[in-house]
Amino acid sequence: MQNIHDLNEVQSSILRTLFTNKPLKFSDINSTRLPSDQFSYHLRQMIKNTIIQKDENSLYSLTNDGKSMAILLDTGTNNFIRQGFIALRIVISRENNGQTEYLMQKRTKVPFRGYLAEPGGKILFGDDVLQAAERNLSNETGLHADLEIKGLVHFKDIYEEKLMQDKYFFVIKGTNPIGKLKPFGSTGKNVWLSTDELSQNPKTHQGVDTITKISENSSFSFQEETHHTDEY
Repeated sequence: MQNIHDLNEVQSSILRTLFTNKPLKFSDINSTRLPSDQFSYHLRQMIKNTIIQKDENSLYSLTNDGKSMAILLDTGTNNFIRQGFIALRIVISRENNGQTEYLMQKRTKVPFRGYLAEPGGKILFGDDVLQAAERNLSNETGLHADLEIKGLVHFKDIYEEKLMQDKYFFVIKGTNPIGKLKPFGSTGKNVWLSTDELSQNPKTHQGVDTITKISENSSFSFQEETHHTDEY
């Protein structure tokens, strides 16, 4: 499906018009009153990208992909809603010489390069949460574990008085890990760190403590936090 941000103003207007109406004729869709050849071009592009369809009666309607895109239109405008992204973080711990250690990644990419956070990754379109957790755990660490959804967090990162990231993370607890730990994942270096090392490190991301506590809860829980950061 075409990216919604690739639609121009005319195409967004067509999307909205067809979203709120039954199948329409050419003349009924062209609310902007563009010259016919120009408007036809936009219709052809949207048909090519399987956003709209034209039936045997020359009536235009949204395809299933078009309907999915139209849902993201802002009410009253032709702009698309900007939403936070959905991902997950996986908490895996071990006991080492009487101390509890947690598996972390030291980020080698922006944003937050050099910061420590739990391994994880995006939840892709169509993923089940645990399916995404299994894939990300394997890709990032080389490990496999028994996985359980423990909660959800909503983090907003503010840098220089501007909202930079709006994130929803499913908190996954992994137990009985097996396999050989990879030195690096796609976003950083894998390291085991004690709770003291994490609390004393200025590069531990502000959300790590919250995610760790949620992973230890006996029931599903939800937490929202706004983080003001000096680095991004």
